[in-house]
Amino acid sequence: MIKAISCDLDGTLLDHQARIRPYSARALQELSRQGVMVVLASGRSWRTVLRIQQEIGIRGPIITHNGAYGFDTTTMREWHRHGVRVQRTREFLHWADANAVMIRCYLGVGYPVVFNRFDLAHQLCWLRPEDRLVAHAGATLEVDALEIFIAGWESVDRFIGDFGLSGNDYELVIFPHIGYREVNICAPGVNKVEALEQFSRRWQIRPDEFLALGDGANDVEMLEWAGYSVAVGDGNQSLARVADFVTTPGSSEPVWEGLRWAFPDYLLTPLSSA
Repeated sequence: MIKAISCDLDGTLLDHQARIRPYSARALQELSRQGVMVVLASGRSWRTVLRIQQEIGIRGPIITHNGAYGFDTTTMREWHRHGVRVQRTREFLHWADANAVMIRCYLGVGYPVVFNRFDLAHQLCWLRPEDRLVAHAGATLEVDALEIFIAGWESVDRFIGDFGLSGNDYELVIFPHIGYREVNICAPGVNKVEALEQFSRRWQIRPDEFLALGDGANDVEMLEWAGYSVAVGDGNQSLARVADFVTTPGSSEPVWEGLRWAFPDYLLTPLSSA
């Protein structure tokens, strides 16, 4: 019996324009009302996942920052944190101040998203209500950072040259963009399964009572861990080899299709016929 669902966002619940797939959202909302725990599990930040959960109209645990953070919107308390330890985060902040590089630190719900400085592009295009400019943040930070970001060309190269690609308490992922690169700094070994295992113990739901849905390489372990698994048909091909069910390639509603497979006796009708 499936008691909980862990659902990826980008390419799974969200389409390639980052829009929520309506039939899938309606089905998750209906299953949540019927007592199935629906856990959004994403590499995205806590504030993005929280917004999407609110738009769907459900409450409960979320897994964010690719498994580094778990938060329960029913109790408004975090239940899992695996961040870059505070001493190392302070070191990165001191370096950013000394090199006049903008650094962004996600700390979790109830904390601001801390910046040591705002560059012009951020002020014009990306400034969010949660963003806070904290001068000399390296001297005052008191909590492990869930994720740290640095963007640019020269600044990224300088950071890698000074610190390297990994250490015993952090690792880097480099994302290329048009015109710049971005470094994501997180704790080593972070993944969604780590958070799901914490969830399983806390809510006493076994892995074989989970349904996992995903489309990316970072979802493979999650699909292997869960008792029931659905891979998005046009996602990463490695998922098809571990999934119990693969949705139709090109489907506009892969989550809804996967839920129909997993819950054949539930009333999961499309919005157009609801």
